[in-house]
Amino acid sequence: MTQTAIHNPSAFETALEAAFNGRSKTGEAQAAAFDRYAKLRLPNRKVEGWKWSDFNNALRSFEPANDVADTTITPSAFAGLDPLEFRIIDGRIEIPAEETPEGLRYGIMDTVATIPELENHAIATLNVAMTRKALGVEVFEGVRFDRPILIRHINTGAGFSFAQTMIRFAENTHATLIETYEGEGAGFYSHLFHTVLRDGAEVKRFVLQDAAEKSITHSICAAKVDEKARLEQTSLSTGGRLTRHESHIHFWAQGSAAAINSASLLSGERHADFTSDVRHFAEACQARQLHKGAAKDKGRNVFQGKFFVKREAQKTDAQMTANALLLSDTAEANHKPELEIYADDVECAHGSTVGALDEDALFYLRQRGLDEQAARALLVEAFVGEIVERIDIDGIRDVFALRVKEWLDE
Repeated sequence: MTQTAIHNPSAFETALEAAFNGRSKTGEAQAAAFDRYAKLRLPNRKVEGWKWSDFNNALRSFEPANDVADTTITPSAFAGLDPLEFRIIDGRIEIPAEETPEGLRYGIMDTVATIPELENHAIATLNVAMTRKALGVEVFEGVRFDRPILIRHINTGAGFSFAQTMIRFAENTHATLIETYEGEGAGFYSHLFHTVLRDGAEVKRFVLQDAAEKSITHSICAAKVDEKARLEQTSLSTGGRLTRHESHIHFWAQGSAAAINSASLLSGERHADFTSDVRHFAEACQARQLHKGAAKDKGRNVFQGKFFVKREAQKTDAQMTANALLLSDTAEANHKPELEIYADDVECAHGSTVGALDEDALFYLRQRGLDEQAARALLVEAFVGEIVERIDIDGIRDVFALRVKEWLDE
């Protein structure tokens, strides 16, 4: 079996190729995926959809040596919720030591061979090629699993690591999923999350990305949503050297819905990218998307959202809004909301705003005894609070609100 060599590889790509070719066992699907990646290469600013998040440039000067940062694993901020906790440490999966709860099954399984809609996605293809095993979870039909399922992605190294998660929510299930991206490592971490919400399933997913300043993270959530299923997703990111969280949500049957809310709080030279592609293939599906980004210093906030509506997807109801606050002259916000609609009986809209803090509001607060720093913090907290307040689980909302407060205090 031969693999396509990467032409003129960077040090990072050389290390990738060496790691791939040094394996004792490689399946045909993974070899084919690496061949596709070698032709696609890492995305750069010349590739549509990546001009504000240039992974090729970020990783070209990346040191692949696997220097390990502090490996102490502290308790999760969500520990008080008694979650079922999984850990993925530098790509290595750790299963909970407790007895498997009723209504679930999980384990370490083979990875997916490919995801058809992501075959031309360079980093997804690389993930398929490089990931050896995946975390698999299934919630059985009709189960209301009250404990949160917590997946902690912990980066301790300066090298690269890859992981996959596959979760199946069977018919009429109710579940809460929390994912955290954490750790002091400066490495590159790629995670591919593939999930299916079967008919009538209701899932609430929360993502808190708060990794080290020099970390490079790329995550993809590919979700298939069936009839009358509902996905609620809320994400908060403080960025890193370069972070990108993608949501690919496909409505395959009528009456399904999704709410996608995200916020970025960026300082220093941190970069956060929220990119989504929501596709409507069936009638009478609903999508709501709200993004809030606040950046100071040289922080860069990126939002790219797309609603795609096929001709068969009549009576689609989709609304998208992205708002950004620039808290310094050197901060950036880059927004690209898109609609691609082929149906004629739909209600679809998008909007985008970028601006500074309202001077009249600042003056009002100063007149009531707040100093300038406290007044600015209160306005930013209210701005991002629209995302946090939509979380209807008290313990999770408290953790998100605390992280916002900590960022403002910093």
